[in-house]
Amino acid sequence: MPKIAVLVLDTPVPTFKETYGDFGDQAIQVLQTSPLSKDFEFVKFKTIDKFEVPAIEDLKAGKYAALYLSGSRCDSFDDSIEWIRKLVLYIKTILQLQVQDPKFRIVLIGVCFGHQIIARAAGLDVGRNPKGWEIGVTKVSSSEKFATDFNCPSFNVVEMHQDIVLSGKLPDSWYIVGSTPIAKFQGLYSPGHVITFQGHPEFSTEFGDKLVVKRRDSGVITDEEYREIVRRNKELPNEGSLLAGIIMKIVVGN
Repeated sequence: MPKIAVLVLDTPVPTFKETYGDFGDQAIQVLQTSPLSKDFEFVKFKTIDKFEVPAIEDLKAGKYAALYLSGSRCDSFDDSIEWIRKLVLYIKTILQLQVQDPKFRIVLIGVCFGHQIIARAAGLDVGRNPKGWEIGVTKVSSSEKFATDFNCPSFNVVEMHQDIVLSGKLPDSWYIVGSTPIAKFQGLYSPGHVITFQGHPEFSTEFGDKLVVKRRDSGVITDEEYREIVRRNKELPNEGSLLAGIIMKIVVGN
């Protein structure tokens, strides 16, 4: 059975682990909402701190169909952290192999922090969003190509970030998945190679609601902003499962 490696790039959110598990557990749970996932084995790697990752030789040998990079509370541009530096170099190696070797077939999947790490490895600039935080269930307008390729003119996804892909020239065959008013790069796609989302398809609205409370209590957002986010979370359907289906379609199609 082909495997999907899930790189866990953060520790569980305190007090939430018993109910929701870690970011890897949440990733596997949403991907398994797609019937296409039944033919894959999911294997978690604790990449944060220990830097556990599949060996490049195992990737070359075709032991993994995809590599999923989770979100993280760390900054994707923080080169003072050794495992982040190692991760960027590791992903760079994979991207180079995708270009150099037609037989090297593995799909890179990234969400939030993982999306930014893949973008960094591809030569794009990442950093703090000068427009501030993007939080809660948010409607993303798909790019024309993504809308056409996946019959998806827009999608709603839980956002929880203040870092973004800022700018840069996309590699050949890559295009932007979609945009919001405060974040142009809401995802990246390269057929057969890469699919990323700035948002969190793996976050349930319930989990997102709890994180929003934490952001309010820590002073990141005002009471007025909190009420607006709660309103959106109630009104907009969370389409994480839709995005999981798209991800699995890409993996299977590869």
